Amino acid sequence: MATLDRIKVRLEISNTSKDGMLNELILTAEDRIMLRAGIAVMTDGTRTTLPADLASIAVEVVVKAYRRIEYEGIKSESADTLNTSFVDDILDEYSLEIEAYRKNNIEKVRFI
Repeated sequence: MATLDRIKVRLEISNTSKDGMLNELILTAEDRIMLRAGIAVMTDGTRTTLPADLASIAVEVVVKAYRRIEYEGIKSESADTLNTSFVDDILDEYSLEIEAYRKNNIEKVRFI
């Protein structure tokens, strides 16, 4: 299943009205994940494809980013019993997985 389709399932979006925004969030998430994983985003003038091993992280990051759209920048907010706060770095909770990918794939290539 394509990344966009996976995201739409999680967000329960059945039409195409949000596809443009979701595709932009996907590109941004993939770029940032690849940079953290040590993968060149652009090679020979073409965009690098996100490795399949990191695709689930992109899906989760886009879902979180989408849900934050109208709340961008909120660190903490309270209203009666409802509290809203966001982490500074959405990718931070995936740092162990991204680093494991980097060690298993990128660093091996450098030392061979």
